[in-house]
Amino acid sequence: MKRIYVFILLALSLSSCDDFLTVESDTGVTSLNYWKNASDLNAANYGLHQTFRYNIGRNVSAQYRDRGQPFDVLGIWTNPSNNDLSRGWTPTHACINWNNEYKVINEANLILDNIDRAALTSEQYNFFRGQALGIRAYVYFYMLQNWGDVPLIVHAEDVGMKSRTAWQKVAERCIVDLREAITLLPVADELKDIEENPITSKQAVSSGTCHAILAHLYAWKAAVNKEPELLKLAILECDSVISDNSYQLAGHMKEVCEKVIPGNSREGIFEYDFENSEYDLKGWGAYLAGFCQWWPIVPLTTPSTARRGLLISNSTVYKMFPDPEDQRREEYFYKLDSMAKVSTTITKGNAYVQKYQQVITYESGNQKGQIKSYIANEIIIRLADIILLRAECKARVGDHGGARIDLNRIRNRAGVKDYAGTDVDLQDEIQDEREREFFVEGFSTRYFDCVRNGNYRERLKGKFKTLTEQDVKDGALFLPVGKMAFYDNTLMLQTPYWKRNGYTY
Repeated sequence: MKRIYVFILLALSLSSCDDFLTVESDTGVTSLNYWKNASDLNAANYGLHQTFRYNIGRNVSAQYRDRGQPFDVLGIWTNPSNNDLSRGWTPTHACINWNNEYKVINEANLILDNIDRAALTSEQYNFFRGQALGIRAYVYFYMLQNWGDVPLIVHAEDVGMKSRTAWQKVAERCIVDLREAITLLPVADELKDIEENPITSKQAVSSGTCHAILAHLYAWKAAVNKEPELLKLAILECDSVISDNSYQLAGHMKEVCEKVIPGNSREGIFEYDFENSEYDLKGWGAYLAGFCQWWPIVPLTTPSTARRGLLISNSTVYKMFPDPEDQRREEYFYKLDSMAKVSTTITKGNAYVQKYQQVITYESGNQKGQIKSYIANEIIIRLADIILLRAECKARVGDHGGARIDLNRIRNRAGVKDYAGTDVDLQDEIQDEREREFFVEGFSTRYFDCVRNGNYRERLKGKFKTLTEQDVKDGALFLPVGKMAFYDNTLMLQTPYWKRNGYTY
């Protein structure tokens, strides 16, 4: 392709929301008369964040990339969950094309390339540069987890034919950018907009956000690239987040569902922050929840109403949540124990998911009373995630006592007693806890956990179980590159595993 993305002039006529993303629109803007002052950078930052949440967070295709969900009936997730994408995804399918990610990267690059042209205070400069660096680094990290090697583009006008950059090099650039962003940005509780108003949106990047992304990046690189020495760095990044008073665990699981999942809670670290406006509202069908939740959350449905494509049996839930004292059994699933006794002619032996418990309904028209959206942000990282990640890393370096303390902190919050198993089984138990805590939450959380822990053959389905070491070396754990990346681009190469499995263009 002649361009990975098209140079995009900033769209300043977009709707605004009642937080730090709000901006007044201008007209008659060109690249020549733009980038003069804080107002221009504020508009550019707004555009970056809106593109970020709309093109990745709101885009339904991102949900289809989740190959790790533990459901018994997978619907449209069947092929990706079985690593058999050729049966479901065409070469131009949105799920294997990275256009949306590069739209975000392009807007971040525009800010980074032009910020020195504007007359800014040091605080304004640090804020806008930190936002762009943090968002870009996260998107590249998300991409390298999904595709492995991707073109590394750090300037908006860097166009023309592009080859794929080794993911390890992309990761190193992310590390550099995140470390710089940490020096530029305050902790979340001290984050302010250009008018000195406190920022409460957890989509805004703080130093804590960057530490959290770094923790995951180090843990990923330590495992996938076999660099165990990075585990200690991952632990240090987790320490920085956990000691940050901006963040606090919710007191119990009911509070997680009622306050954390809706968004911008004290437990939240990084989120796609959706507003109840026509442009920003995330349609309920775009949520993973929309494919597994029906009654009793969705209005005008009944226990026997046919639900969407993702179903989980009571037996699977009981296996995942074996402790009857675990609060998540009743908060994440509607009356699990009593509904399990209801006739299977109604339930078909499946549990009723209810983790996303608050909805917005239509107030008028022919859809009055029907669900419009969930009241929920897409949680990228929350404090429980970082605590359990630290537990995982501590277990790997032999600090089993420290790992147990972190693990038990999350278990106890859910009403579960301390882990009483052996150190040999500790790593598996930590991963089990992550599966329980983050059930139907985040983008590919369980899948990336399985890849990072190297137990994808044991925990995933279909062709994952029969992958050879050569398959893995050839990129079987990553997505194929979509056809659009090959247009007029002789430098682009397909991932070897997927090339021999039908993705040749």
